[in-house]
Amino acid sequence: MKICIVSHSYPFFAGDWRSNFIASLAEAYAETGNDLTVFTPFFFGEQRKNAATGKVKIIEYKYLPFESMHRIGYGKSMKNDTKISKSTILLTPFLLITGIIKLAGLLKREKYDFLHCHWAIPNTLIAVGARWLAHSDTKILTSFPGSDVTVIRNTGLLGKILAGIIAKSDYMSCNSSDLKEELVKSDIKPEKIDYVIYGVDDYKIKYSAEKRKITREKLAINDDTILLLMIGRFVPKKGFSTAFRALKYIVERHKNVKLAVVGDGNLKKEYVEILKQDKTSGHVIFTGYIVANELVDYYSATDIFLMPSEKNPPDGLNTVVPEAMACGRPIVASNAGGNDLVVFDGFNGCLHPEGDYKKLAVLVSRLIEDESLRIEMGRKSLELIQTKFNWKAIAEYYIEKYKETHGKTD
Repeated sequence: MKICIVSHSYPFFAGDWRSNFIASLAEAYAETGNDLTVFTPFFFGEQRKNAATGKVKIIEYKYLPFESMHRIGYGKSMKNDTKISKSTILLTPFLLITGIIKLAGLLKREKYDFLHCHWAIPNTLIAVGARWLAHSDTKILTSFPGSDVTVIRNTGLLGKILAGIIAKSDYMSCNSSDLKEELVKSDIKPEKIDYVIYGVDDYKIKYSAEKRKITREKLAINDDTILLLMIGRFVPKKGFSTAFRALKYIVERHKNVKLAVVGDGNLKKEYVEILKQDKTSGHVIFTGYIVANELVDYYSATDIFLMPSEKNPPDGLNTVVPEAMACGRPIVASNAGGNDLVVFDGFNGCLHPEGDYKKLAVLVSRLIEDESLRIEMGRKSLELIQTKFNWKAIAEYYIEKYKETHGKTD
């Protein structure tokens, strides 16, 4: 089968964390015997080191005459994932027109079975336009990671027009009920939207006792300390402020607790102020960004993984959650941001209401006090990854959905 992933963001090197979930899906498609191409725009300031590696072919296209003008994608198109940057607004028409023309040419030459678009804006718009221009019958599968839904909802009537074009996809999926609700508000029929998460490569991401020991030593954490972990950019929808406020109540009962935070961003000053007011700064370790292939070290080192997502704006499931599960970690997460698609309350973790830091503190304290429960929930997390939420299973699921749209039964 010939598959083309259409995305405006794709990792540039091994260990690059930006959009690494797209690369993981591409590799899973390729490893299951498919001919896989990634169609993505050129991005100025980064040098691609993976263009000819493995079984994934990467095609970059330029949409303006000067390389320095290519600024869309790679996590740079929106501010805090809530507002479109001015440069993106100016450059997007050029990206759309050029992308449509170049993808149409590719469709005529390659005869793909389906295009899998990530971020419907701009990529499904490009795919629909290219299919029309090429007079192709290639199927279009669209997955909504999150920020594209924000664009649809925040652009009023234009957003509804764009949603109507995107609805021409043969299949659509998102990874949270929050996103689906927003799409339905834009007049996309709910029965056309499936739930599919972005998964995890359980062959690469797995618990290591050796890495646990080394990483805890690096963080100056002894064996008796309970380590909590959060990973992500410092933007409102991650909800990290909820966990920082909860920490005050956790350490009142458990002094031997540390919270490691991997990431960075504009909200760091706000987080530091919360910790200063609550006198919990000594319990938090800010690591900055860590390359993607080293995150497994931190999953192994931690005892409880936190994901306190908020609907600000609505978001899809963060890939760090199933990755932590692949390392056998129990999860304490909010009931927002798609967490409830993989965290089953009382089974492999605990869910708390969005923004409820006192409830988060109670749930974390319960797991701190019950080691056997932590171990059992962690075991069930791993079991879910091995049976349902690994990349191979998800790639195969998408292929089955393609076959349904194509009328195939074999």
